[in-house]
Amino acid sequence: MMIWQRGTIRLLIAIVVIVGVWLLVLPSVSNIPSVRERIDSNHAAGINPTAVFYTDHPGMADIERSVQSRVDSPTDWFWKRSH
Repeated sequence: MMIWQRGTIRLLIAIVVIVGVWLLVLPSVSNIPSVRERIDSNHAAGINPTAVFYTDHPGMADIERSVQSRVDSPTDWFWKRSH
C-alpha cells in the first residue's frame, strides 16, 4: 500500500471517529440528567450553552486558586525543570 493511501485511510478513520463522537456520543451525554439540567438552566437564563467557556465552570475558581498557590509556592517546585 502506498504511503498516501495509508494517510488517506488514517484521515478517513479520524473523520469517522469525530463524526461518531459528534453525532452519537455528545447527544447521548446531553441526555444525562445532570447535563440536561445544566443545559436547561442555561436556556432558561437566556444563555447559549455552546458559548460557555471553561472559565465559566463553577469549579474553575477553586482550580485557579490551586494553580496560583503552586505557582506562588516559596519552594518554586512549579518552575523547576528536569535536565
